Amino acid sequence: MVIDTLDFRLLDIDLELSALDYHLKLLEEHIKNKTAFERLLLQKKIDDFRLSPDDPDWQYLHQEFYHLEDFLLPRLFRVPFLVSLYAVYESAVIEIASNIQKQKGITISINDLRGDFLERAKKYFKGIIDFKLCSDKAWQRITMLSVLRNAIAHANGRMEMLKIEIKTKIKTWEKQKVGVSIVDGFVVVDEGFIRETLSLVSSSLNDLVERYKKWDDNQVIA
Repeated sequence: MVIDTLDFRLLDIDLELSALDYHLKLLEEHIKNKTAFERLLLQKKIDDFRLSPDDPDWQYLHQEFYHLEDFLLPRLFRVPFLVSLYAVYESAVIEIASNIQKQKGITISINDLRGDFLERAKKYFKGIIDFKLCSDKAWQRITMLSVLRNAIAHANGRMEMLKIEIKTKIKTWEKQKVGVSIVDGFVVVDEGFIRETLSLVSSSLNDLVERYKKWDDNQVIA
């Protein structure tokens, strides 16, 4: 039967990544639809009150619209997505590390190490279980994701509430024009950045899962 050929190992990781991909598509559609609706509403107000660019109300209405388009919608819809993406990455790495630990009979777990999660993960995979975690390119973006996630989860993305080293990193990324910006004192990311981040994290986890499965198959054969 076909069911016998299915591989259910670490299936939840694949399902979560697929759900995140679908979720991001819905978010971007909603942002576009909401922006289009507000643009029509803006034009209707201008027409109803017969406003011209010289009118203070015309300028105010446009400022209000661009504030919504450039700040509120990206911050409220895209930024929380990064928290969910990081949570999926962290839980997946912990699950795979735990599986390898048990199969190798290692007593030290990833949570026994000190440091933040990425520091522990890097040390654990390289020094304890001897298993490659990810590529350098993926690691750079995952590190960025971790910094942004912490800024969002602990300070709601407000720059004034962040530690100096975190502020410096975010300001550097803004200058590099990678898709991270600071608007009205808050961290905002654009569509390209969030899509690329999801792609890199997904590719990294999928690669990790596949390498683990091959390694696990060899353990069974042995």
